Amino acid sequence: MPAPVNAFLKLLGGSASPCALVGLGLFLAEKREASVHWTSIGALSLIKLILHPALTWFLAVEIFHLTPGLTHAAVLLAALPTGTGPFMVAEYYRREAALTSATILITTIASLATLMGWMAVM
Repeated sequence: MPAPVNAFLKLLGGSASPCALVGLGLFLAEKREASVHWTSIGALSLIKLILHPALTWFLAVEIFHLTPGLTHAAVLLAALPTGTGPFMVAEYYRREAALTSATILITTIASLATLMGWMAVM
């Protein structure tokens, strides 16, 4: 691939995450009338931060028989908070963007505790 094209694609790829985070921040700052269902946010957060890593551990150990190092890496990756990808899809299709953005916020804050908990368990 020519060097200028490679440099352009590298710059473009590096700007994707910051643009998504700015878009999410602007959406969170926007005033809305829609009420957010805290039970849904709590359930999604628990699924993402507790159930997802536990299922990943089960699959890694019992089904795929991964080494302890790979199992730890897989569980910690699964325990990370919800990323901006679901928010971008929800906003694009105009479906539950408020719920998605609130879930991202809550899982990001709660993941400080849950990631340490998973690291202690592992």
